[in-house]
Amino acid sequence: MKKVVNKDSEREAMLKELEEEFVAEFHALRKAHEMTQQEMADKANVIRETIARIENSITSPQVSTLLKILAPLGYTIKITRIQK
Repeated sequence: MKKVVNKDSEREAMLKELEEEFVAEFHALRKAHEMTQQEMADKANVIRETIARIENSITSPQVSTLLKILAPLGYTIKITRIQK
């Protein structure tokens, strides 16, 4: 049973790291476009709190929300292999 617990905690750690990387990239993208959270929200037609919640890891946004935010900036999301 120890191996299952260990594998579960390894998986959780990996997922947490991937989420942290995503949030950092999301924040960096906004900064690279020299936009405030409000400006990004206005461009994407979402409320500013949506941007803040993503950047503060308060929520995990739906794919449709991410696409709505990223598309006006010329970006999208895609599936890539995890580098181990």
